[in-house]
Amino acid sequence: MQMQVRRFLDKLAEGTPPERAGIVESLVQVYLNAALDAETKAAAVTAMTLILDDPAPRVRRALAEGLADSCRAPRAIVMSLAQDQADIAEIVLARSPVLSEADLIDLAGGAGERQRRAIAARPFVPVGVAAAIVEVSDGQTCRALITNPGAELTPFAFRRVVARHRKDAGVRSALLERDDLPVWLRDELIAGLSEALGDLVRERRWMSGEKTERMLGEARERSVVELAAGTSPDQLRTLIERLHCEGRLTPALIIRAACAGDLRFFEEALSALSGTPCRRVSALVRNGRGPGFAALLRRTGLPAAAAPVFGTLVETIQALPAAGRRQDDTACRAGLVERAAALHRRRHPDLADPYSGLLARLASEEWRAAARAETGGYFRAA
Repeated sequence: MQMQVRRFLDKLAEGTPPERAGIVESLVQVYLNAALDAETKAAAVTAMTLILDDPAPRVRRALAEGLADSCRAPRAIVMSLAQDQADIAEIVLARSPVLSEADLIDLAGGAGERQRRAIAARPFVPVGVAAAIVEVSDGQTCRALITNPGAELTPFAFRRVVARHRKDAGVRSALLERDDLPVWLRDELIAGLSEALGDLVRERRWMSGEKTERMLGEARERSVVELAAGTSPDQLRTLIERLHCEGRLTPALIIRAACAGDLRFFEEALSALSGTPCRRVSALVRNGRGPGFAALLRRTGLPAAAAPVFGTLVETIQALPAAGRRQDDTACRAGLVERAAALHRRRHPDLADPYSGLLARLASEEWRAAARAETGGYFRAA
């Protein structure tokens, strides 16, 4: 066997890099496809092992290309190629079935971004490998992983990507396109966008700091209401609990959700704030002008001034036919808020509180949104 290897290496040494690469390609094809006896196969493995030391990258690349797709490739050689220079390593990292999940996790930890990107693009990326990649990779690599339909990403992995790269526009877009992204993480991504926008506005001094904060706060409230509208009961509950923990379950947000006709959000919010089971809250909300509903509002700890607006909104929503509560119809929402605002003014003509003003502003917002939806917007028409 040593004589066979020696003759082969002597012949290989005589060639130029392109000639050596061609010889290596032939050797790999013979090893993978010919019926070799044990001694000849061992000699071929020895020769390939020595080729790993060839000074010409083109020759080692030929070895990587030849072995990359085969499950019969010698594991030790594939592992060595996976730790070669980036343009060679990425060939086997992206394709080799010989590399186990443990191998890929270990290699991802010590590799550069180009190599990690190759692992992220594999036809199948197991949970553990995906988790390892998101912990150490840059935004471009994480985006490659997120857009790979063969990558197994858990909610924890999504959370880590959001925590590390939520201000990266490419990562945000890739995450928001996924149907399996939890709704509370969508909210986190929108928060990242709001922060980036706020930083830009403050840097350029386009408006005062107070106005910027109010604009961004209202924009984030709108996004929360829109996100909540299409969620499952479990995801909505998780979102509400997170908002409660972060101190964002404010009267303004709850009023905004109710103005969109979303009693689910309203009831879950009151349940979280009061510690009352949601089923009991729903029953009390249905009897919105009774003493039980008033007692429920007191248990939430919300300001007493918000109670009249809550009662008016519940009554207005319940009085509407189902067709008038459509959250996806801006005209329906505008009509709902206008009715609630008018009813509230009639009942409390002398009441001056921020929530009455908020109701009036929301009515104006919804009519403007309805006009844009109907016409396509003034500037687009112009």
